[in-house]
Amino acid sequence: MSLFYRIVGRFPSVIIARRNISRAKTRSALAALAIVIGVVSIGAIGGGSVAFKESQFALLEDAGANNVFVQSGFDARAEGDQTIDREELLAIQEASGADEVVGTFGSEAQFRERPGETTDVGVTYMEDPRVLYDIAFGEIPTNWRDSVVLDAGFAINRGLTPGDRVSLTFEEEIDGQTVTTTESYRVSALYEAPGQGPGTSEVILPLTAAPSDDFSEVQILTDDPDGASALADKLDREFNEREDQLFILELSSIVRFLENLVGSINLFLVALGGISLLVAGVAIANTMLMAVIKRREEIGVLRAVGYQKGDVLRVLLVESAMLGVIGTFVGTVLATLATMFVNTLFLDGPFAFTGEALSYLGAAAVFGVLISLLAGVYPAWRAANDRPVEALRG
Repeated sequence: MSLFYRIVGRFPSVIIARRNISRAKTRSALAALAIVIGVVSIGAIGGGSVAFKESQFALLEDAGANNVFVQSGFDARAEGDQTIDREELLAIQEASGADEVVGTFGSEAQFRERPGETTDVGVTYMEDPRVLYDIAFGEIPTNWRDSVVLDAGFAINRGLTPGDRVSLTFEEEIDGQTVTTTESYRVSALYEAPGQGPGTSEVILPLTAAPSDDFSEVQILTDDPDGASALADKLDREFNEREDQLFILELSSIVRFLENLVGSINLFLVALGGISLLVAGVAIANTMLMAVIKRREEIGVLRAVGYQKGDVLRVLLVESAMLGVIGTFVGTVLATLATMFVNTLFLDGPFAFTGEALSYLGAAAVFGVLISLLAGVYPAWRAANDRPVEALRG
């Protein structure tokens, strides 16, 4: 303890400032509390919103933000062309320059739950589900023709595993009449869809079993959302310059829209937190002014015994800085704990801090100390420029 006082003793302004704060505990505590509220507002709102934003972006990327989804365009549909044929698929693949261009055909069927009870399910016909999805259980045969691949969640909820048999009922229009057929399939594998984006369904069947040789949708895989956006623009210029031949969807534009929207909301909320820090600065300024008025004779004595204007100015600035540091420290700890709680809710764990979240916490801390120093400038200047004789008179 003596070592601490020997070190601090070299800075008398710190000792005086600490004594002044301890003499007005209630007033100092309220001023520091105002700083705490402001720092928590900026740090927690900023850090928490970043965690929420990151979680939503992750969901969108899982839903296919790295993919481009292509369907028949509005003009083509108006002419009765509802699908994309193989020639158009090759043209899309050539224009995109991508290696993984997957054509699928979407349909619906009735899944037999139990005797007398069925459930409507989506059916996707494709060549190889492994291109788009992860196989969780089972294995897709090399010559995949007469088995079915089910969504893992859908299958597990119904107690189905690879090797079980399921029944599907299809309805097809033939010569103006609805023809119903029921087929039995063996479950060969269960797949995990990363998200519920376009093209996902409960049942996947071989493309050879599709009721049409054409495709209802084409998926093009890219490396990242920016690549998907660039590819979508390229395909739009290539195929839709004169008429809408293709309907092109890429979720990265939704990602960018949400990023701008969340960013604007976040700035607004952080600005509100900044206002609370400005209010805290006013509270500190008021505290310091009251301290100067109550200690006017004391300041006059200090000036009379040799303290210079700079010494008085330094003592009062250190006092306001100490209030700011105390409030900022407590506020930063609370804001960090709040952000950790939000990280636990939306991200992988409490310590899943991003650089953006840390920047909000750091900015809140810096802003808190800075506001405290600025709030103490005028009271300190006023006390330093008070004439010693008038100060001693009270």
